[in-house]
Amino acid sequence: MKLTREKAEQLALDYVNKDKNKNFKLELIEVGVSKISMKYWAATFEVRTLEEDMLEGPLLILVDDDLEKAMSLDEAVESHIANRGK
Repeated sequence: MKLTREKAEQLALDYVNKDKNKNFKLELIEVGVSKISMKYWAATFEVRTLEEDMLEGPLLILVDDDLEKAMSLDEAVESHIANRGK
């Protein structure tokens, strides 16, 4: 892995904070190498209301180690499908 855990964490935080919603907040639980693919770091977040109630969770954000880019699970699947034959 070329990214450090700290850099992967920062990319994930930047990703979730780019469209911040004032009605809820995301709390980072952990960041580690994905168990699905060694190509990704996995950042796990809890979604909480402003009153600290858990709204849903966990939310998984993947950070592509090669592209140094954070993305949702859906975006990662779409990227994988699009680049499968390349």
